[in-house]
Amino acid sequence: MGNTLSEWTTFGIGGAAKRIEIVTSRDRLIDSASCGVVLGRGSNILASDGGYDGTVVINRYEQAERKGTCVYAGSGTRLSALCGFAAENGLSGLEWAVGIPGTVGGAVRMNAGAFLGAVSDVLVYADVLRDGKLVTLDKSQLGFGYRSSSLRNGDVVIGAEFALTDDDPTIIRKRGASYNALRKSSQPSGRSAGSIFKNPPHASVGKILDEAGLKGLRHGGAVISREHANIIVNTCGATAKDVCALIRIMRGALAAAGVEAKEEIIYLGEF
Repeated sequence: MGNTLSEWTTFGIGGAAKRIEIVTSRDRLIDSASCGVVLGRGSNILASDGGYDGTVVINRYEQAERKGTCVYAGSGTRLSALCGFAAENGLSGLEWAVGIPGTVGGAVRMNAGAFLGAVSDVLVYADVLRDGKLVTLDKSQLGFGYRSSSLRNGDVVIGAEFALTDDDPTIIRKRGASYNALRKSSQPSGRSAGSIFKNPPHASVGKILDEAGLKGLRHGGAVISREHANIIVNTCGATAKDVCALIRIMRGALAAAGVEAKEEIIYLGEF
């Protein structure tokens, strides 16, 4: 893979970065994190068509270690791999995350969640690189909210520990598979960055946008999914400009419904 950001994001969109560095160890991640923007699997990233005039550090620090009923995972560990490791070890508490296309680092930063479960339910602490120093922040220090944390711009999650519970591996796998089936039945296939907007309290952005008639709306190679109106899919060579055009329309529909639009996706580069 090269320096083109479309190769490093689930959206498959974005121009070239000035430099790409892939790190696979904890020490290398700590050394390199301050030199550029750190990406995991790029599952909630919209990269600029003009690329990024700097270094992008691709985090592949993948590690999972059992500590009693806890698991410590490197921030580059895929959530699917972490869920598999937990199931193999008969540890329950992460089944809701099966099928989420992201890494531990991004999940902690965004307080990832699904099916009434969330990172904040099971996190014990996270090791975070802040202002060049490695600090350990427990759950109470991370300011978790709905799809959010108090981590600052520039903070880099290095690893995190999760408190789980003993259970039968077969039951854990079945539970995870059922959640994954529900996810697949309600979300589109194809290249996307997942949900564009956060849900407001007691409401569904997808339902609001559906009622506004936006499903299937297309701009260039980007289309608002017919399965889920809060997801934009790159169908054939979509550009960031195409996606932004649809986001503006979605934002307008939410405003018309009296909903404050808060985006889940993160923009990389100039927009």
